Amino acid sequence: MNMIFMVAMQLFSQPMRVPTDVFSLLWALPICLSIALVYKAIKIETFTPALLVREVAFLFVTIIGFLLVVAIGLLAVARFVGI
Repeated sequence: MNMIFMVAMQLFSQPMRVPTDVFSLLWALPICLSIALVYKAIKIETFTPALLVREVAFLFVTIIGFLLVVAIGLLAVARFVGI
């Protein structure tokens, strides 16, 4: 048991390289779509496919829009600070 714990701890000893280029940021799109789909599938009261698609699309655009606003705000703060 102790050996398994030590192997697991070794996996977390070095930080994982997370790419931050534009292409890797596109992975946010399927994640946001799946979050919107699962959330609306749980919360919708009267299920019709057209209503589900409309609600998921609206929530997806809202999440992406909010992420863009936050990214622009953080970029403005970074430019202001001089990073």
